[in-house]
Amino acid sequence: MDATSATRRGEQMMATAVLTADQPPTPSLLPAPVDTLAFPSDPAPEVDPKVFVLATTFGSKGQLAALLEVAPAVVEQMEKDRQIFGFMSRSKRYRVYGLYQALPEVAGRPLATVLAHFFKAMDSGQTWMQERHIGSFFRAPNNMLAWATPLEVLLGHRLYEAPIEREAAWLYRQDADIRLRAVLGAAHDELMHRRA
Repeated sequence: MDATSATRRGEQMMATAVLTADQPPTPSLLPAPVDTLAFPSDPAPEVDPKVFVLATTFGSKGQLAALLEVAPAVVEQMEKDRQIFGFMSRSKRYRVYGLYQALPEVAGRPLATVLAHFFKAMDSGQTWMQERHIGSFFRAPNNMLAWATPLEVLLGHRLYEAPIEREAAWLYRQDADIRLRAVLGAAHDELMHRRA
C-alpha cells in the first residue's frame, strides 16, 4: 500500500468511526480525531493504517476507554495510578489522551515504566516537565534514538516515510526490552534538559 492510499484509508476510517464517552467500548472502531498535531500525510508504506491513526491522534477519555476495552471510569483510575496520562487541550475544554497508549507495544509495562521515570522527577521537583511535555516526548524525533521517535522505538518500526538512520533501523529490530531501555535513556536525557 502506498503512502497516499494509507493516508486516504486512515482518513476514511476516522471519518466513519465516531465515538463518544457515552458509547460502550467498540474495539473494532477507530476514533474520530479530537486533537492532532497536524495529521501527517506521509505514513511509511509498511505501516498499518490503524496503527498510524492511533499513533498520530489525541482523543477523549471515552475514545481511549473504547480502544482499551474498558469503561471510562477505568481510564480515570489508570490515570490516577499513572499507568496512562492525559492533559487539558488548549482548544478543547476537556482532557485529551494520546491514543497510542492503547497500542499493544506501548500499553501496560512499557508505558508505565516510562511514565514512572517522568512522574518521579516531576513529583520531586527536579524538572519543570508537565503531562503535555510527555505527549511531545513520545512523538518528537530524538537524537538519543538516532532521530527516531520514542513511540516508533517502542513500536519497533517507523511511522513516517522518511529516511532512517542505520542505528535506528538496528534499534527497531531489537527485542522489546532493549527498545524500552533505549527509550528510558532518552527519557533520562529529556529530564536532564528540563531540570528545575
